[in-house]
Amino acid sequence: MSKIIAFTNQKGGVGKTTSAANIGAGLARAGHRVLLVDLDPQVNLTHGLGLLDAEFNVYGALLHEYKVKAYPIQERLALIAGSPTLSSFEKVKGDELDREFLLKDLLEPLHERCDYILLDCPPALGLITLNAYACATDLYIPLEAQLYATEGLEKVLEMVARVKRRLNPGLKVGGIFFTRFDSRKVLRRETAEVVRDKYPDLVLTSTIREAIALGEAPHLGQDIFSYAPTSAGAADYETLVKEILTR
Repeated sequence: MSKIIAFTNQKGGVGKTTSAANIGAGLARAGHRVLLVDLDPQVNLTHGLGLLDAEFNVYGALLHEYKVKAYPIQERLALIAGSPTLSSFEKVKGDELDREFLLKDLLEPLHERCDYILLDCPPALGLITLNAYACATDLYIPLEAQLYATEGLEKVLEMVARVKRRLNPGLKVGGIFFTRFDSRKVLRRETAEVVRDKYPDLVLTSTIREAIALGEAPHLGQDIFSYAPTSAGAADYETLVKEILTR
């Protein structure tokens, strides 16, 4: 049975998609069979891994227009493509019975083929994100250590509590980790300490430093390990993957 991890934050631009791609690639490098699922209408995960013209995507599969299709990205790593039309998912499926479990039903047949299924959620707490929370075993929350960062975090944790009560009792927050972290900046250090003090059991030791290579890699359709294996970004994500594997 695979472990389903959702990467989520109500705030955009926190490195959520970058983390999903590189943690997925890191898990695959460690020998695990990994499936990535792009649930963000911006489709940055899909395009950032070099899949530009996918004929089949998660939205069409959710609407039962065709069977779900996983595209191979590299050895032990595959991707279910996203689609801009995911933005209309709530409008199309919002009145359907058991609408919160559509993604869970879609992924059910794939469990035996994967060790990990990683969900890249949109930066909003709508029906798509609710579907991700309803089928996930763990949530990981990437966070920038800056002003107002904790506001989005608290909204995510509130939604997690509601989902645990009503839809998915087994859901847990695997951890919070800081992205684009620069320890030289006082505000970043102080904000990180505030979050660590408030959520001591949730904040991971690993942090992802600000790194140019992490922004360059998706433009070439690559993860950080393929693009710049000796970079700070690759080192940070390798450390983060090891920590996730221990939780």
